[in-house]
Amino acid sequence: MTADSYLAVRCDAPNPEEADGQCGNEGTWPVRVAHHTELRRLLRQQRGWRRPKPGRDICPACWTAGLR
Repeated sequence: MTADSYLAVRCDAPNPEEADGQCGNEGTWPVRVAHHTELRRLLRQQRGWRRPKPGRDICPACWTAGLR
């Protein structure tokens, strides 16, 4: 058996329907990346994630819905 860790970025958009009041979407990559900066670059270029100031991560669904 082997194990590995994968980085994940969680959407920071507000969503009152979720238990903790934030969107539950997470962005990951299927292969190992070295650090979160690289993961955010891949998610932005390939999957449409946004990182508006002041440094919050917003998934494409929340961005389209205007939850910023």
